Amino acid sequence: MKKIFLFWTLGLALALPSCLRDECVSHRVFVRMDPVYSTVQALRDGGFSIAQARPLRHPGKIYSYGHYLLINEIDEGIHIIDNSDPAHPANLSFIQITGNRDMAVKENILYADNVVDLLAIDITDPLAPVLRKRLENVFQKSYGWGGAAASQPLLVGYTKSNETQVIDCAQPRFQRETFLDNSGFWVRADVLQSSGGNSAAKTNGVGGSMARFGIVDRYLYAIDQSELHVVYIDQPADPKEGKSVSISWNIETLFPYKDKLFIGAQNGMFILENKNPEAPYLLSSFSHARACDPVYVDGETAFVTLRDGNECTNYTNELDIVDISNITSPRLVKKYQMQHPHGLSVIDQILFLCEGQYGLKAFDAGNIQTIDKNLKAHLTAFHAYDVIALSRSHLIVVGEQGLIQLDASDLKNIKTRSLIPVVKD
Repeated sequence: MKKIFLFWTLGLALALPSCLRDECVSHRVFVRMDPVYSTVQALRDGGFSIAQARPLRHPGKIYSYGHYLLINEIDEGIHIIDNSDPAHPANLSFIQITGNRDMAVKENILYADNVVDLLAIDITDPLAPVLRKRLENVFQKSYGWGGAAASQPLLVGYTKSNETQVIDCAQPRFQRETFLDNSGFWVRADVLQSSGGNSAAKTNGVGGSMARFGIVDRYLYAIDQSELHVVYIDQPADPKEGKSVSISWNIETLFPYKDKLFIGAQNGMFILENKNPEAPYLLSSFSHARACDPVYVDGETAFVTLRDGNECTNYTNELDIVDISNITSPRLVKKYQMQHPHGLSVIDQILFLCEGQYGLKAFDAGNIQTIDKNLKAHLTAFHAYDVIALSRSHLIVVGEQGLIQLDASDLKNIKTRSLIPVVKD
């Protein structure tokens, strides 16, 4: 985003004594977010439906399942894409789900959040998905809703409009990326975005590093703002709610890895022991500066990106390398300054790192002490929010321009396989 600053300096008048004073004004483009409310009853009566395929408008998280791609349309639902031929992906259908942000799949059953509820949707026929079960009130604490009144208003999303705000340097909100006033919620346009692993079995899928849902064997794990929820999915179409584990406020991402669960939060990374999958418990944690925080784990190393903007209200943009060889005492090994890091993925010791408006970077991560000296590629033609590296020859990247699939077999010549573009209203 281009910023235009106008400065005036008042000179000293010869005849009139005065003080020298600097003034500045910034013309900033913000996205105005006006809240949209519904009642729980209205949500359950009309918050789910099947529609024809539609263009991408506000893509969020991504999920790869077999030869399908699932793309979240922020707060609206999920696109189902036939990706049998990654060079020619076919948009099949759209599942309208009010307030949806997250998803995971096991044995053709798609699990998706519907504001406070969890849905189990059969996508055996992707042209005609069927709702099999609704688990009510799984995420009610995230919305401050106690379930007492079905008519109680519930925040289900925001409508967006671009507006320019003229802000004086003296105003308290001058340094903020987000703020509230009496007309709505405002987010700087150049920091706007929403917020798994590669070890999935054949019957499951692979989510990106921004995921809040993860599947391990017969269990679905889902996080909200402060809790980890355990859901039994031994019978995938008939999920049953298990216990909830309190973690910390402002947890953001979930990465299952072997018998551990790694949770990224705005103030650190939490590691949960998962040897008893019905009752994970906190094993250790790693604290960092307040910032938005996805986590990716590879072997004995955790890669943590921290970025400013959004609700994080922080000015840190860095990649933290954390040694987890001693799982009860994670240790910071190195910090690398980045431009605006988002999601990430590691395969064959190559770190693919999304830099938001600054594109996608590929680093040789074979030596974690010299990652900054081993930048192998930097693609700047598109915005990159999250990435799934299915293999070196198949990267899936989502961002503000849409979903792009890349062949990174040769890092000196990364090729575009296909693009599903965003279509603006």
